[in-house]
Amino acid sequence: MEKQACFHCGLDVPQGVDLHYPVLGKDRAFCCAGCHAACKTIVEAGFEDFYRYREQQGEVNAQVLPEVLKNLTLYDRPEIQQGFVRSEGAVREAALILENIRCAACLWLNEQHLRAQPGVLDVHLDYASHQARVKWDPAVTKLSDILQAIAAIGYVAHPYDPAHRERLLEEERRRSVERLLFAGLLGMQVMMFAIATYWMGGYDETGKLALWEVIGRWTSLLITLIMLVYSGADFFIGAWRDLRHKRLGMDVPVVLGLVTAWGGSLWATIVGDEDVYFDSIGMFIFFVLLARVVELKGRMAAADALDRLMKVIPRTACRIEEGGPVEVPVVDLKPGDIVRLLPGESVPVDGRLLTGASSFDESHLTGESVPVLRKEGEWVAAGSCNVDQPVMLRVERVSSDSTMNELARLMDRGLSDKPRLAELAERISVPFVAGVLILSALTALAWWWYDPAQALPNTIAVLIITCPCALAMATPVALAIAAGRFAGLGILPMRMSAIEGLATADTLVLDKTGTLTQGRPRVTEVCMLQGMDEHVARALAARMEQGSEHPIAYALREGIEPLAQELTVRNTPGQGLEAQYGGAIWRLGAPEYALGEGGLAADRLAWLDAQILAGGMAVILSRNGEGRAIFIMHDAVRTGAVEFIQAARGLGLGRVIILSGDQPGAVRHLAERLGIEEHHGGLRPEDKLAWIQKAQAEGARVLMVGDGINDAPTLAAAQVSVSFGAATTLAQLHSDFVLLGTDLRALAQGILLARITRRNTRQNLAWAAGYNVVAVPFAALGFVTPWIAAIGMSLSSLLVVGNALRLKRMGLPGTGD
Repeated sequence: MEKQACFHCGLDVPQGVDLHYPVLGKDRAFCCAGCHAACKTIVEAGFEDFYRYREQQGEVNAQVLPEVLKNLTLYDRPEIQQGFVRSEGAVREAALILENIRCAACLWLNEQHLRAQPGVLDVHLDYASHQARVKWDPAVTKLSDILQAIAAIGYVAHPYDPAHRERLLEEERRRSVERLLFAGLLGMQVMMFAIATYWMGGYDETGKLALWEVIGRWTSLLITLIMLVYSGADFFIGAWRDLRHKRLGMDVPVVLGLVTAWGGSLWATIVGDEDVYFDSIGMFIFFVLLARVVELKGRMAAADALDRLMKVIPRTACRIEEGGPVEVPVVDLKPGDIVRLLPGESVPVDGRLLTGASSFDESHLTGESVPVLRKEGEWVAAGSCNVDQPVMLRVERVSSDSTMNELARLMDRGLSDKPRLAELAERISVPFVAGVLILSALTALAWWWYDPAQALPNTIAVLIITCPCALAMATPVALAIAAGRFAGLGILPMRMSAIEGLATADTLVLDKTGTLTQGRPRVTEVCMLQGMDEHVARALAARMEQGSEHPIAYALREGIEPLAQELTVRNTPGQGLEAQYGGAIWRLGAPEYALGEGGLAADRLAWLDAQILAGGMAVILSRNGEGRAIFIMHDAVRTGAVEFIQAARGLGLGRVIILSGDQPGAVRHLAERLGIEEHHGGLRPEDKLAWIQKAQAEGARVLMVGDGINDAPTLAAAQVSVSFGAATTLAQLHSDFVLLGTDLRALAQGILLARITRRNTRQNLAWAAGYNVVAVPFAALGFVTPWIAAIGMSLSSLLVVGNALRLKRMGLPGTGD
């Protein structure tokens, strides 16, 4: 079946997308809801002739589109923004894709330019994926003004859509390969002539060049000019854009080297001088294009890894309406809508099951392949795949606020927080280009004074061999691929700068409940004291825990109707709760907190000690310091806990410690089961924090794993921290990584991946820096010819990108890779 092209943007219409609208008397097809809405708005605003007079179907370029935006404020309309703009109070955030990005300097230019726009509050740009997230105040500026500002400096911004970005990257790859093949075919002709002149060329006895060599030179001159105009067009466009905005980007020394070589060769051809550099020009264009094709492959691999989360979201959904089921775009779904899901279909937005129960494959979120059973009333995340039977789902969140979009935003923000070495590479790329230009000028002057015949080739060699391609690509591709690998493990990197800490940690600090255990304790034993009614005791405990998110609170509330009376509850972190009820002071919490100076009868105390020694957690309800009820809870050990601790020790985290607020006996019991020698129970949050700070003062590099509100201070204080997808929001905000699944073994794989990534980026930066330090003096001193410089520079870039791509293929123990 022949593919249709989107009438608005010209890209292929994905299979299964059925969006049409009449334009210019014909029914037109569109690739996504954004293009459909944009076209509809243009036509309804009376600008249908825009499509009649544009140069070709699908051409909406930087010169045409801003004029439409200026007149229509097209992307300021809520129905168009729905799919890629998120509101956070009075602030809005748009996800965009940038075209024409060539290097770190392009990113810097866009970021600085956008930050200077009135009303723009924050900008995050990613080189590997060319994605931008822009926050702005709609009371000050409009999205159309932001897009206009981007277009004004020679770049094009599109609303973010993973399928759209994939097609853009594929189109860019096709164009790059075409130019590479063109350069290769023409370059072979130049090289054949160059090889012939190496063996047979030169001046004859009369001091003139042979006719075949003269003709060959003029032919090579024309061929290399064609190569410059077509295959090298991007170099000149990028350099002109950089210079026009007073920036020194990666293309500036490239173009200067090419123009100098071609101009010198033109003069030599006219006057009959011996040296021409057509072979160097051809080789340089071909190898730089080859390096950029490989670099594009790396960016596509990174983008694919980053978009994997979003690609599982369907474009359409079956909404149940009064007249029956209707297929609608996912962006049109609103909270309260009812959606039908058949087996094998993916959940379009976050919602709750209305009818029935079914298993859902959540591997895209958690990295775990075993489907999870969801029952009526339970939450189902967008992108989960229905496995068993048809179900009905009530929409709880719109598409832009779904769990999947939130994870994608968090990952983008994590990528914007780069390791120090990556930030250093970005900062020095522009000064590096300036240094290259100064050095090339000094080389030209020095050789002109010492040996004018060597001034031109040595200057060309310096300009070419020091091209900062490798330096610019040393870390972005590697970090983006690593972020995708982390997501594949079910680990969300909140801050990619924390890779360094995760890779170098030597001390592992673990919370107990919800970290080493599943975090779903159940009340297994209840002991009433002094004639307390069990129903009243449990109802009172449920009311006191009403506002808590702690797992113990959920256990005490489970299946219990809370006391109807409202209570004023005071929380003592790490200890328990206190409230006044019936003229008495009631406490609920750890035994020492609830009983105060009091105690329990000998038989009850012996029973309690036996329960704790067996691994139970005790929560006591007291009235005025006298025990009234004892709740014993047990929590299963988290999947993979034993294997994770063994793997962590094997990875060099020789010191493993449990810091917990639970009773010391329960902590000791779990530690013995897991083979952990060092453990501390009964700790308050400030005690945990003090322990970590003391360990750090002694030189420890701490990896903290926790999940509760009480863990937030310690998570923030540790060199690197990990919380869980089910953890409290506060814990996640203070974490560097979030483990989305329940299997701790994924974290051991994450530590190994962090070490591999750190080693990879250091290798890339060391090679990029070392290559330039060694190559520049050789080129400046005349030991490197221009054609060798072209090969050296290209091989340097290829090596860096190829090394980064190893991260995609590199297997990790236990992942099945």
